[in-house]
Amino acid sequence: MLMKTATPAPATLAQLHHLLDAGAALSPTYRGRLSNHLPMAQQALLELGASAARLQAWSEGYEAHLEPRVAARPASITVHRDLGRPDSEVAWQAHFAARTAQDGAAAALREALPLLLPGTGAIAFHGLIRTGHAVLAGHEGELAAGLAHWAAHFLPLPTTADGPPLELADWLQVLRQLPRPVYPAGGLITDRMQAWGNTPDFAAVAGRLRHGPDTLRELALLAARTYAATGNFTVLHLLTGSHAMSVLEPWWPAPELAPSFSIAAAAGLLASGAEPAWMLDRPPSRPWPALLAAACEQDDAHVIKLTHAAWRLGRRWPDPAWRRAVERAIPF
Repeated sequence: MLMKTATPAPATLAQLHHLLDAGAALSPTYRGRLSNHLPMAQQALLELGASAARLQAWSEGYEAHLEPRVAARPASITVHRDLGRPDSEVAWQAHFAARTAQDGAAAALREALPLLLPGTGAIAFHGLIRTGHAVLAGHEGELAAGLAHWAAHFLPLPTTADGPPLELADWLQVLRQLPRPVYPAGGLITDRMQAWGNTPDFAAVAGRLRHGPDTLRELALLAARTYAATGNFTVLHLLTGSHAMSVLEPWWPAPELAPSFSIAAAAGLLASGAEPAWMLDRPPSRPWPALLAAACEQDDAHVIKLTHAAWRLGRRWPDPAWRRAVERAIPF
C-alpha cells in the first residue's frame, strides 16, 4: 500500500511578519553599498507559494552574508538637506515610522512619494523596490525601512527636456546615440547611472519620453523582452523596479507615471549597455506553475524577485514576455 506524502505546510503572512521583525536587526546594506535583499525576497517567496520550511531555510541561508545593523541614535532630519545621505538612514526610518504611526501607511505613502519619486533610481532602484514589497507585505515597520532606504540613497537625475516629446522607439534611438561617459573604476549600477545623469547630453534627452496611460506597461515590457534576450543584470532591475512602481500606483501624486521614473529607466538602460529588444527571442515553453515552483527553490534573491515581479505584471498585463523573462533567469 502506497503511503501518501504529506504536503509541506505553506508559508503564512504571520511567519513573514515574524521574519521581517527579526530582520530589522540587520543592516540595510552590506559589503559597503549593496542592498540587503532579505525582506524583499521573503515577501516574494511567500506570494510565490513557498512552504514555511523553505521560507525559513532560505532566510537563514541568506542572512549568513549580511551584517548587523550598527546601533545609532536616530537624529532629527531636515527633509531636503538629508536626502541622499546614507548616514541618515536610521534617522529617516525613525521619521517614516513616526509618520506611519501618526497617520497610517496610506497617508505616509502619499506624503513620501512626491518627495522620493524624483530620486527613483536610488541605490539601483532598490529603495523603490523594497518599498513596493513592504506595501505588499502589509508591514509598517518594513515600509518605514523601505522608504528610509530610498531617501538615504536618493538619486536625482537632472533633465532639461530640450525638445518635443518623443515616442518610446524614437526616445530610445536618440538615447542610444549619446556618447558614453567615463564610468568610475569598479562602479556599481548606481555609479554608472549617476555618470549618465551628470552628462548634459543625457539631461537634454532623458525627460522627453511622451507619457500616457500605457507608459509604465511599455517600459516594463521593454525590460522583460530585453532581459529575455540578454539576461542583463541591470535590466533585471528595470523590470523589478517597474513592478514596484505598479504596486505604488494607488499612491502616485498624479494619475500618470512620474517622468522621474522614465528618466531613471533611461539611465539604467544606458548603464546596462544592453540593446533594447522589441520582440521575443522565442516563445515561452513552461507554464507559470512550474516556473513559480522552480523560483521557490532558487537561492538567488534576484531570480526570486524577478519571477515574482514578472508573474504579478503578467496578471495585470498578459503577455508572453513575462514568462520568457523568467525562463531566462531559471534555465532548464
